[in-house]
Amino acid sequence: MRNFCLSLLLLLCVGCNTDTKPREGDIIFNTGTKNQSALLERATQSTITQCGIIIKKDDGFYVLHVDKSVTMIPLHSFIKQGARSEYTIMRATDKEVKIDYNKYMLAEYDFLLSLDNDRYYNSELVYLIYKNDLGIELCQPRAIKDYKIEGMESMLSERRIKLNQLVVSPADLFNSKKLRTIQTHKDRIKMKREKK
Repeated sequence: MRNFCLSLLLLLCVGCNTDTKPREGDIIFNTGTKNQSALLERATQSTITQCGIIIKKDDGFYVLHVDKSVTMIPLHSFIKQGARSEYTIMRATDKEVKIDYNKYMLAEYDFLLSLDNDRYYNSELVYLIYKNDLGIELCQPRAIKDYKIEGMESMLSERRIKLNQLVVSPADLFNSKKLRTIQTHKDRIKMKREKK
């Protein structure tokens, strides 16, 4: 009976993915601590306000993300700068990928939130790398007016951002059906994916 149970357990585990270590191309999500993160949290009704793409270098893992410009910092530093050091790492493909990050480095922050210029905000960078470089469209862009933007209209107008402009939020990426969770650390806040 014991041998039967062990055999059954092995059969059930065939094909199970036990790879929880980060790889190049994985996407890391967390909650930012800057003022704009609070606005984004309100607009998207999600605590997921920051994201980046993991890059593997000889001396360890880094995160390609947008601050004042596109930059790369060590993975542990990206995690520490998030609220309560909580994060989720997700993966879209089991194929090995190599990100050509040099062509994005030092590109300026996209204050206009436009998907068709040479500047980027954090979720736009992730979205466009996956769409243009890897051929994977993780989600559909949404009009700004589709988010909870009550009270933010004048700020958007000052920045010349139109309400029908299409954008991608970190929460949109996080809720993509094309992503699966590889690793998570979330002791105090929920980062639950929406059920669709």
